[in-house]
Amino acid sequence: MVRLDQGQKQWERISAGQAGISSGAVLDFVEKAEGLGIPLHSFMLVRSGRIAAEGYYSPFQANDLHPIFSVSKSVTSAAIGIAMGEGLLKLTDRVVDFFPEKLEREVHAYTSMMTVEHLLLMATVHPRSTDTRVEDWVRCFLNTPPSKLPGTSFAYDTTGTHTLCAILQKVTGMSVLDYVRPRLFEPLGMGELWWESCPSGINKGGSGLRCTTDALARFGQLYLQDGIWNGVRILPEDWVKRSTDSRIGTYGTRMMLDGKLGYGYQFWRIRNNGYCAFGMGGQLVIVLPDQELVFVTTANTLEYRDGQARIFDCFWSTIYASLRENETIQHAPDPEGETVLQSRLSSLKLFMPEGKAHSRLSRNITGRSWILDPNPYGYEACQFELEGAEPGLLFYKNGEPTELRFGLGVWLPGAEPFMDIGAASYGAAVWTNEHTLVIIVHVFDPLQMFTIHCRFLEESRLSIQLVPAGVQLNDHEGYLTGHLI
Repeated sequence: MVRLDQGQKQWERISAGQAGISSGAVLDFVEKAEGLGIPLHSFMLVRSGRIAAEGYYSPFQANDLHPIFSVSKSVTSAAIGIAMGEGLLKLTDRVVDFFPEKLEREVHAYTSMMTVEHLLLMATVHPRSTDTRVEDWVRCFLNTPPSKLPGTSFAYDTTGTHTLCAILQKVTGMSVLDYVRPRLFEPLGMGELWWESCPSGINKGGSGLRCTTDALARFGQLYLQDGIWNGVRILPEDWVKRSTDSRIGTYGTRMMLDGKLGYGYQFWRIRNNGYCAFGMGGQLVIVLPDQELVFVTTANTLEYRDGQARIFDCFWSTIYASLRENETIQHAPDPEGETVLQSRLSSLKLFMPEGKAHSRLSRNITGRSWILDPNPYGYEACQFELEGAEPGLLFYKNGEPTELRFGLGVWLPGAEPFMDIGAASYGAAVWTNEHTLVIIVHVFDPLQMFTIHCRFLEESRLSIQLVPAGVQLNDHEGYLTGHLI
């Protein structure tokens, strides 16, 4: 996990009531999200260019560079718009003309017809992303046999967006990150960002960007302001409208309701005349022009099939429902409500299930070892430490221990033991009943979560269920069983 040290230009901050938003509604959003078990990491609510509310769920902080996944696509779209404004490419340019050296055989007519605009619309010749296990993603994208005419139907294709980044790198002679930094990130005061690259050294156009919650809000505000920032045009005239209008239908997709209302240039249309940049796991930049509002979240909802929808439903039913027509129509002064809200926002913590920090079994379990039955993970034994200042769980493989640290009822830093990369993580554990210890581990980058259910059974038997949720290691779901020595 990366955090920023340098200061950034601050937004003006006002109370929710001053922005025409009930402080109680913001509090309701927080409570409803917690009640639904949504692991929010942060949110920011901006109206008319001023922050009305923001929250960071400890251990997450305001200066974290958070993975934003497919919100990166919308940033790629902005970069394409800037390059078009500089005359470097056109919507009608054929994709194959940028990469003649990558074509391995006679080009299929459908692939030959594919343009920059088709890539922006997710209307490529492929029904899904092409193979990214290869070294050259663009070569694979261009040479995979097409399935349909370009421009005829929407199909989510991240490799098409990545190819946009490859085009930008080709026409600018630099990485997309280096190209947009002085043209987009620096004028907006978005601070430092990091953008992962593919094996060919091209920034991952469809994902891979890390930035702060503040930076996401600034990006959304730029679009709300029609591409103008501090009186300077950053995006070409009409680019915001072209990008955020519905240009291709998405109703037949498997998306939730806020995703079936059409697609523009790497932006989704949503309810209430809004649009959104979606990122896997709850990374959202919601823009509502009619209300002059930007709402941003970061999260890891990957344990839920409907995780994104849960955030939307919370937002629509609380904050949006309380909006006055504009911020000049303010809610009645509610200093007590604002005090309650600010107190709640300053004490937010990452979601963990209800439970106790201790069980009557804790003392009997601590320091004792379980021999594990043969398992796919290769673990031979484990040992719990549930007393003292450093609780944890030790797994033994080939006689060597691997340590998982966690707090009892609180989040503590550590390194997860499952991914073999020493990724920074935070862990917490609670007893959900006298015989079940639930350990939750959040890995920040790559975004990953593990829930470990430890059940202490009769006759000194142990059952451990490992449930991953994230971008990696979802095949690690399984069980460990063993007995007490």
